Amino acid sequence: MNTTLITPVILAGGIGTRLWPLSRQAMPKQFLSLLDNKNQQSLLQSTLVRVATEGFNPAILVCNEQHRFIAAQQAAFAKPHAIVLEPEGKNTAPAIALAAHYALKNNITGPLLVMPADHYIEDFTPLTAQLSDAVTLAEQGKLVTFSITPTEPHTGYGYIKQGAAIIGTACFEVNQFKEKPDLATASSYLTEGGYSWNSGMFLFTPAAYLKELERFAPKIAKSVASAIDFKQDLAFTRANTHALESCPSDSIDYAILERSNNVVVMPVALKWSDVGSFSALAALSKKEPQGNSPHQEHIAQNSSNNLVISEDGHTIATLGVSDLAVIHTHDATLIADQNAIDALPLLLKQLTTTHNNKLTHHQMVYRPWGNYRTLVESIGFKVKKITVNSGARLSTQRHQHRAEHWVVVSGTADICIDQQSLTLTHDQSCYIAAKQLHSLANNQPEPLVVIEVQTGAILDESDIERFDDIYGRK
Repeated sequence: MNTTLITPVILAGGIGTRLWPLSRQAMPKQFLSLLDNKNQQSLLQSTLVRVATEGFNPAILVCNEQHRFIAAQQAAFAKPHAIVLEPEGKNTAPAIALAAHYALKNNITGPLLVMPADHYIEDFTPLTAQLSDAVTLAEQGKLVTFSITPTEPHTGYGYIKQGAAIIGTACFEVNQFKEKPDLATASSYLTEGGYSWNSGMFLFTPAAYLKELERFAPKIAKSVASAIDFKQDLAFTRANTHALESCPSDSIDYAILERSNNVVVMPVALKWSDVGSFSALAALSKKEPQGNSPHQEHIAQNSSNNLVISEDGHTIATLGVSDLAVIHTHDATLIADQNAIDALPLLLKQLTTTHNNKLTHHQMVYRPWGNYRTLVESIGFKVKKITVNSGARLSTQRHQHRAEHWVVVSGTADICIDQQSLTLTHDQSCYIAAKQLHSLANNQPEPLVVIEVQTGAILDESDIERFDDIYGRK
């Protein structure tokens, strides 16, 4: 048995627009808990758990600059080797190249297991049981792509047609990559055999990947290579932002795999989904006797086969309806015929012209010290729930246009207003007038929760003037 340690590379840069309004640009699907699991893990956390076992090194996580604090908080339990930041998403080929260069700079020369952060896998064992064959081929310079043995004719996935078997392994040469087919073509693939779903998971050494990238996508290779003077910033690893601005955007499939003769495929019998749409989410959800997805906030009467998801304790009642997707969030609700749900991208195009903020905004915002959630907002006031992690502190700051009232819900708040120091606990409060210098810290082992009521003419983040910040922000 091969005993080579494998380094996972987790790609967490996607947006997941087909799951709007749950998934937003500010809070993509990989950071959401979408499926029933006892620990309420996000898709990213479930992915990290799969490789938090013997045989794997700590993961290299690649994510967008915008999502760095969410990623750091959710990945903290796994203690990743690095969180490598992309200034903007350039698709998978450049993201993997950043991880490969980072690996080589840190003397990680063995195989990288590349995995999307936003997929569902019920049991990872069938893949890990076959990794030895994949590692052997990867160490020979091959790029191994893992495919999923199909269970039905699926039109939402790309396919890989297997070529000749590679003797002594569970792998095959790649005959051809196939685009997402229509139903008749997908059915013919299933009947013919030798076709499997393209999973977006790969195994190769960093050197082998970078060699093929330079061969088939030299512009990407050059841009990324010029950006790898990595620098540490808090818990993050930053590449040279300026060098990546001109980097072309392309997937590993188009940039390399469909063009290289050095790619092999390993079909694996996994219960797998890319969770790429509400149709996929409905297929993975448990069902009640009437076919409805179970949700504690859903009350159904004479209703069947409905996918109902609600945030924030909002009750949804259905009466005499079937085959609907009803998705309620803090500021948007989607109601759709499940048979038409795959046309959602067309609806989102319309939203970009009239309600673009609904595609990008999310009421939960992560910061290096914790997070805040906007509970209610109107003209002249805003109410937030602020959670400060143990040992963390907000910057010393002041506001020109707003006053704030802080009420401690739980924990202990160490507060300074101008020159006055206060320590407040549950049900105690303080008032901060506009232009007063103030700071908030949590020096206790448990999280601090504060309700903040803002009043004033300007209530956005532009009205923050920082004077001292342990996280280096300006």
